[in-house]
Amino acid sequence: MSASIWLRLSDEQESSLTELIERLANTHGTVPFQPHLTVCSPQSEASWEAAAEYVRTSKALPLCVGRMRISFSTTAPMMAVVIYVEDSPDLRTFREDLRRITSAPEPPPPHISLLYTVDETGRQPGWSSNETRLKSIAEECARQVDATEFVFDHPVIVSPDGEWTNIRSWRTVRML
Repeated sequence: MSASIWLRLSDEQESSLTELIERLANTHGTVPFQPHLTVCSPQSEASWEAAAEYVRTSKALPLCVGRMRISFSTTAPMMAVVIYVEDSPDLRTFREDLRRITSAPEPPPPHISLLYTVDETGRQPGWSSNETRLKSIAEECARQVDATEFVFDHPVIVSPDGEWTNIRSWRTVRML
């Protein structure tokens, strides 16, 4: 089963970013999703219990990290518009420990996605490689996101039904 360990935001921040993500998806014909920071992607379910034990005994949460910048990508559909956050020592240690415990590959730099260029069919819309459009969306997001720091305190394991491009199928399969 394909899965990822996510850190979800504190309730207030999650609500605010969820509203923004839904607005962006509706405006641009893509699929909304829950805001999160991907910690790692375990290679098998066998490591989930070890990950849960690590989280239970860890003193790392909640993790507070600063906002660095809002950026965009014309080549990575799952990072079309993102908030890059600082790779603080505590976050780095948390991610590295869980990656080691779960035998997960190296995750991308820490970020919170705001827009994926993936539509209902799992395909990219025609405008997904339009640098001008994505830059404009990123600039709009920079004006709308006031937070300079994010608090992550809800670790979960999320899995899709099939491919990750089937965004509507993403489900929390375990709270850690």
